[in-house]
Amino acid sequence: MRATLLVALAGVACALPGVARATNPLLIAKVGLHDSFTISLRTPDGKLVQSIPAGTYTIVVHDYSRIHNFALGSQTDNKRLFTGGIRFVGTKVYTVTLTPGNYAYACSAHFQTMNGTFVVTSG
Repeated sequence: MRATLLVALAGVACALPGVARATNPLLIAKVGLHDSFTISLRTPDGKLVQSIPAGTYTIVVHDYSRIHNFALGSQTDNKRLFTGGIRFVGTKVYTVTLTPGNYAYACSAHFQTMNGTFVVTSG
């Protein structure tokens, strides 16, 4: 009986979106904690992203402030990949495919002081 229940639950878990599937590497962005002028993009173990291999990534953006946002773009292709709303406070999840090149992230309202860059390598 217990084995049957476990098999049934495993089948349900596989049918749910995003459950029991291989996941993309995770990056964590944070901006404006306590309205501070800080922005970062880190790996799950807390390391600042400076160089990562090309691939598809899940980026979780924690936006703590109504005066800041998080925007990501490719400097190599001169293309914006995504931009959060300045008035938005909360968490958003983006899935992006990063090809080799130079990338930048910033707060759109304070891009001169709140920014960072990283390199995506060919692997």
